Amino acid sequence: MSRNLPSLNAIRAFEAAARHQSLTRAAAELFVTHAAISRHVRLLEQRLEVELFVRHPQGVTLTDAGERYLKRLTPIFDDLVAATRELRADDAVSTLTISVEVPFATRWLIPRLGQVRAVCPHVELNIKPSDELVNFRDDEAQFGIRFGLGEWPDVTAIRLTNVEIFPVCSPDLIRGRELGGDLSSLRDFTLIHEAKKRYWQRWLELVGVSEVDTQKGPILSNIHFALQAAEAGEGFALGDNVLTRDALAAGTLVRPFAKTLAIRRGYFLVRPKRGQLVEGAQPFIDWLTTQLQAQENAWQNGQRS
Repeated sequence: MSRNLPSLNAIRAFEAAARHQSLTRAAAELFVTHAAISRHVRLLEQRLEVELFVRHPQGVTLTDAGERYLKRLTPIFDDLVAATRELRADDAVSTLTISVEVPFATRWLIPRLGQVRAVCPHVELNIKPSDELVNFRDDEAQFGIRFGLGEWPDVTAIRLTNVEIFPVCSPDLIRGRELGGDLSSLRDFTLIHEAKKRYWQRWLELVGVSEVDTQKGPILSNIHFALQAAEAGEGFALGDNVLTRDALAAGTLVRPFAKTLAIRRGYFLVRPKRGQLVEGAQPFIDWLTTQLQAQENAWQNGQRS
């Protein structure tokens, strides 16, 4: 049966312009000119005999018909992208690409690559460290591992583990000093901050200490670098029960104070809402969730102090 469709180039131009709410951004995505996008959209409207956009000096907005059309088209293009990726090179099927925040990649996942190879021997793991939330439409990643509340749009987010925060430092920093649980002694040390400076004030309020200045101290771009600075003896950083696990076990970091701050944020596995799992993905997911759940259980069962 013949498919009586408008020009696919015109449909693609409309979908990009409608998704971005901008002819200019659609042109940039498709590597064509603004005029080409405008012409394709006009031809599509003429072919369908319906207006898809309202034009105004500030740009374009979708009509009701345009909204309905976009809602149907975007999943179709997403499926086309997924189908094309599956049929690329033969080895693409066995490559599992994961976008991982730098701290989690560096301090937890990369030291466990040998375990991943044992669980998924026929899968090539491609780790892409990035602190940006993965855009599954434009990125080759099949999964992301992110720290947050799990409320990101257009993805399925699976909580991997809960998180508790506590101060850590190099054992050399406090060698020969008897802190004796005196939390106010933190005022004698440098506090190291990650970029968003989220938690020092909250932890100090939790333990009832007010005489420590949380505005002072170096600010580093993420928790991994803050923990590196702490390991180098530069001061106290706030770590969590996931990212400090190996360093605490190895003795490069210590916890002088046992009090922890439970937070709402956690580590999540994120994936597109649509599309099939690539080969080898499920064993990796099972391994990841089992490992992190076992570590959380051990933490809850007495390894906090």
